[in-house]
Amino acid sequence: MRSQIIGAHLAAVRSFVLAVDVGSLTAAGRRVGLTPSAISKQLARLEEALGARLLERTTRRVRPTAAGLALYHRAQPLLEALDEAGVAVRDLQTAVRGRVRLSASRAYGRVCVVPVIARLAAEHPELEIDLVLDARRLDFIEDDLDLAVREGPLPDSSLTARKIGNAAVGLYAAPAYLARRRPPRSLEELAQHDVLAVPASGPASDLRALRGRSGKRLGLVPRFRVNDLLALADLAERGAGIAILPDYAAAPALGRGALVPVLPRTTLTRLPLHAVYPNRRHLARRVQVVLDALVAGPTGGGSARA
Repeated sequence: MRSQIIGAHLAAVRSFVLAVDVGSLTAAGRRVGLTPSAISKQLARLEEALGARLLERTTRRVRPTAAGLALYHRAQPLLEALDEAGVAVRDLQTAVRGRVRLSASRAYGRVCVVPVIARLAAEHPELEIDLVLDARRLDFIEDDLDLAVREGPLPDSSLTARKIGNAAVGLYAAPAYLARRRPPRSLEELAQHDVLAVPASGPASDLRALRGRSGKRLGLVPRFRVNDLLALADLAERGAGIAILPDYAAAPALGRGALVPVLPRTTLTRLPLHAVYPNRRHLARRVQVVLDALVAGPTGGGSARA
């Protein structure tokens, strides 16, 4: 019951401790933004609730009674602890410190997220990141996530989404493959080639839905299917056929010259890329920093895919 009384009059207890520290109701009121009359009423209600006189008042000074001194010695360190706790919470919200748990697909994570983490590691020495690479869309609660990168259309949910960019899905092959097989001049000619794709459950992999210039469905069936985009790119590098890949998954091999675009003016589809997170009113500073870095992209200069 006593703890409930103190809790109900916490502001008055703080004013009381301050009045004892400065020795004046006027000075204490000035510090907490109250008039002498208001702080006197506040302390009177506290004394009434406790059933004890806490302060002896003169025209200019106040001093604690025996009961007031007992309250002061117990309340003063508790109020300091509360203030320190508040500072600690604000520090966690504003300092770039602590752990962020982030998920992404295996290919996007390796190509685009790992460079972001490397940059953040250099910029924020106290930041810790758990990166979970998984083809599945992990659950924020069950898998204890702070952030996730999602590819493709987003289902309706309670998650907040921030656009990262778009991944252009196109056709890529090894120069050696195109040297021995005449490069296709249209999507219709893909039927004459070995096509490599992720399984039908993957993003942008429904080849049967692809349409040629006439608008007719092509009905393509891939010769090889691989459930990992970077493994698919590696298979294409080895000359196994023409791979259907998002631009980020083809980028490492393109940079080495191991793959080249096929029908470079043709984009099969564009996959929207979003960073998603639970709808929180106050996003921790460490999470906000990682989110901003994901939007800025691997080079830190903003996403190249508008």
